[in-house]
Amino acid sequence: MIKSILASFLLATSAVQASPALTERSYETTVNNGQFTLPKFDRNSRARAAAIEVKRKGWQYSEYPMGVAYYPTGTLANKTIAKDQESWLPPILDLQGHIDVEGPKALENIKSKGGLKKLEDYANLYNGQWEKALPEGPFAGMLTNFTDDRLFSMMRLSASPYRLKRVKPSDSLLFPVDNAAAITGLSLPQLKAQGRLFLEDFTEMKELDPTDKFGAGCQGYFYIHPKSGDFLPLAIRPVVKGRENSALVYTPKDTFNDWMLAKLIMNQNDGWHATWAHITQSHSAAEAPYLAAIRTLSDDHPVLAIINRIEKTPWNIRPLLEDGVEGGAGENAGPQYYAWTSISGRTWANQVYSSGETANFQGNYYRTFLENQGLINSRDGPALKHFPFYEDASVVTEAIRDFMTDFVNSYYRSDRDVAHDSEIQAWQRETKAAKVYDFPKSITTKKTLVDILTHQTYLGAVVHGVMSTNGAIGDTTSLPFAPAGFRQPIPTKKGVKDIMPFMPTAEGAVWQVETYAAASRAAWKNTNETISYMFEDETMLGRMEPRVRSAAKTFRDAMNAFSVEVRARTFDKDGLSNGMPFIWKVLDPNWAPYWSVV
Repeated sequence: MIKSILASFLLATSAVQASPALTERSYETTVNNGQFTLPKFDRNSRARAAAIEVKRKGWQYSEYPMGVAYYPTGTLANKTIAKDQESWLPPILDLQGHIDVEGPKALENIKSKGGLKKLEDYANLYNGQWEKALPEGPFAGMLTNFTDDRLFSMMRLSASPYRLKRVKPSDSLLFPVDNAAAITGLSLPQLKAQGRLFLEDFTEMKELDPTDKFGAGCQGYFYIHPKSGDFLPLAIRPVVKGRENSALVYTPKDTFNDWMLAKLIMNQNDGWHATWAHITQSHSAAEAPYLAAIRTLSDDHPVLAIINRIEKTPWNIRPLLEDGVEGGAGENAGPQYYAWTSISGRTWANQVYSSGETANFQGNYYRTFLENQGLINSRDGPALKHFPFYEDASVVTEAIRDFMTDFVNSYYRSDRDVAHDSEIQAWQRETKAAKVYDFPKSITTKKTLVDILTHQTYLGAVVHGVMSTNGAIGDTTSLPFAPAGFRQPIPTKKGVKDIMPFMPTAEGAVWQVETYAAASRAAWKNTNETISYMFEDETMLGRMEPRVRSAAKTFRDAMNAFSVEVRARTFDKDGLSNGMPFIWKVLDPNWAPYWSVV
């Protein structure tokens, strides 16, 4: 399906007519000796202003059904989008070609080994089956330690931290856990009072339109153990529409099958969240301020040059996904494996953006967000003993911040220079017309500009990398731990004898790998498409100040060193890595792409 969508999409964009050359900008670049310049230093301010006006006419706003944020239209926008196909599309078609070959072989391998009769059999789905599409399979430990409660809980502190929050002593409890003290040594109110209780809430998902598969909107409690300090699961409450008052509460004290099924149902929520929220959390949230920047900053402005670099081929993704949504809802869509319809996925993704959850710019600065969720620097309770997402994301993001600080200092001697940059001020004003949520109300300091550029980069390199690309396929959507949907209704009573009737068939399992492998970029490992090479554009750097070129090298060296550290991770004597029974390496800078690929 993906290949046909891409083919039709390519035909549509190839028909776009090229726009007139910007001859006045060519003249200005010659006058300025080819260097990026701030407006006040431009030797031909009239040509610069005229060129921006041409861009404003050629890059206009249009409504778009997928992702809420405005989508660009106009002669210049259409030309750029069509040209982006030249670099964006071939790797996708190449990867899809491998998937088309390897998928049927994986299915035959499963059947040759007797099919899927127990959860452990899903290892046959991966082992040696995806040489090109997914050569390393899920992260080490995912296929062998999936029954360990710490794998379930620590996934929330690595692969999917976005819905997790600490329950404040003043918060109301969403549901009771009568045997909390028998599990933790403390009652539920005591855990809350001590700031040891955490919550993940996906109950809104119960309202989504179902397919012929099944799911629920879950609420889950986690806690910091009062003695060991481990972060562990306490209870899960799957909520089905129409059955809210009779929703069951599962805990580790239940039978293996009941507790395991509850964990799988909640993982299905996290997989759905990664699949659909990433569209607005990494794509829409970055595209909105970028489009405003294109319309207000000269092509010779160094800030636009940096944003152009980190926003590599962004405009093709939402149309591709929109075509996928429509195709998934069509008469010839084929079997449905998600619990909810693709139209519901689009609706839900738009809702979490419109609410500000995924759209708020400053509110999603990574430290601001994690502090607001009570996950770092909390005054309400003890610190998390291990927080792999924060530990890795902070290394990458602070290295980005260091680069952006050197970059901004190279062009602005003081805050006054920032405040007097007419184009930066125009960009800030334009974000209102562009409907950028929670963008800074003023850009009058170097720090504010650094924060903006750091976050813009973080959205592609970190958020997208964790929620999509090599992240989801290795953890939040891997089987058997995270089915896309269930073949049997969510139980109305405890006592499940066999989990397998709920689980995906061999065909459904292969479909799930094929779907998420299409977003992975295993072949880009150790290439210049990765985070380490984020700023390694010789043409761009050749027009920058020498200090920026030096900062780019410093960044690359730091990321290479961190990559060595990530790749050296192993299991310790207790079978753990960073406190987890799996080895998480999504943000390896020499493996993770530096922008929102797909």
